[in-house]
Amino acid sequence: MGSGRSKQYQATAAAAAAQSSTSMADAKSMIAEFSKGLPMTRDLTDANETMRVLEIASEIIKSGHPIQQFKDACFGDAEGKNAGPSVVVSAVGSAESKMKMKACGPFHMICIYAMYGEQNRIQTKEGHKNGQDFIRMKAKQLEWLFEGETEKTWEIYAVDDGCPNDSKSLARAIIEKDGLKNITVLDLEDAVKEGIAYFTDRGLKAGCKESRKGGAILYGLYTASKKQDEKVPQLVMYTDSDLSTDMSLCGLLASGILDGHAMSMGARYGMPETFLVKPPDYGASGHPLSHFEQPNMMKIAFRHYTRKRLLPMLASIYDTQCAFKCFHTKDVMPIIEQVKSMGADFDMELLLCALTYYKTQGREKMCHVSPTLFTEDFAESNFMASSEDPDKPFKTYAAMTTGLADMHERYIPAESPEAEAAKDFKEFCRGLTWEMYKNMIVKLEKDLGPTLFDYDFTLDQLKAATAA
Repeated sequence: MGSGRSKQYQATAAAAAAQSSTSMADAKSMIAEFSKGLPMTRDLTDANETMRVLEIASEIIKSGHPIQQFKDACFGDAEGKNAGPSVVVSAVGSAESKMKMKACGPFHMICIYAMYGEQNRIQTKEGHKNGQDFIRMKAKQLEWLFEGETEKTWEIYAVDDGCPNDSKSLARAIIEKDGLKNITVLDLEDAVKEGIAYFTDRGLKAGCKESRKGGAILYGLYTASKKQDEKVPQLVMYTDSDLSTDMSLCGLLASGILDGHAMSMGARYGMPETFLVKPPDYGASGHPLSHFEQPNMMKIAFRHYTRKRLLPMLASIYDTQCAFKCFHTKDVMPIIEQVKSMGADFDMELLLCALTYYKTQGREKMCHVSPTLFTEDFAESNFMASSEDPDKPFKTYAAMTTGLADMHERYIPAESPEAEAAKDFKEFCRGLTWEMYKNMIVKLEKDLGPTLFDYDFTLDQLKAATAA
């Protein structure tokens, strides 16, 4: 009897192994077929590529094969090399997102993005060479993600951040022309006109020049916080206005937060299965190249070191700046009550306030982080150097360093051991001009090389580098 049972088990195991092998072969064959004719990199202005991501994702789901087999077939090796075409890699992530979201219960998700100087990207490619048609494309990505769902719903808040080129009117014209029902355009300046204390107390004035995306996102979050339904979880996420991160990945955010975490977010680097695409010449670079090949890699490494020293609460999250974060609407006001920044360090302070709030609430599972594929948008980026200001990245990151010192003073008790341990380094950060910061970064890049991930700088080393 025992022998018979053993043979039956062996036969079952052999059949399962054969089935798995066949399934893996099918997944590889599908990836090879999907990849035919596709470029390795991405063109965010190409609507056909954007839609092809969703078409391939649908085929992957329809196949019924485990998502891991598709990852094994196109995600490349452990060094982050040899991934498949960026469209295909992106599609695998979208398929996983939709599958994970399908397993969630009912919810409503509000998606926020800020608009400033978007008169080019808001157009189609035919209208402008950098046009991404993001109003329509983001809606299409969410329509695909939520297709077939009867108890899961979505809407978008597109928030004008005081744009001098009237992004809000351009957005409203597109929405009206296409009859888009799920998108609301908000204007940050309305917060000033209405005299909303939360914003006027933070110095926001007519024209909203005090905001650099942060004010618009906060206005979107503030508005979303009014939507609360005890019967159905109300979620709110925010992202950037471009197509660098696909909205079809919102299923990962929903899954992360609805499985018991207080919040969820994406990551562009710093963990396995993150991918960086740098058009027009480079395809999807996986971990750790997704970090090493960042355009501002040394600045990111120094910023992470600074966060660890000044704001220990953020030490475990590498990509704090990732604009792909999700919260319960009921938690929004307690979180944003403490946020002061509306500038480049806004994302970090929002995350810090969120984690601090969740800690006071006794939450153990505070933040779920999902890896994503991120495509750089060099043509319209607010972080990249330009002919008008070649030092813009250094100025931006230097301002972030000062912002971190400000946050340290606001959130770390002055008499605490953490404050005492960071005292000298905080003063160093306070004294950094952007010129000194530039000298330091250039010197560190020269001395430490291009593959620095998590380095323990010394204060003497940093001081010496500022004078290089």
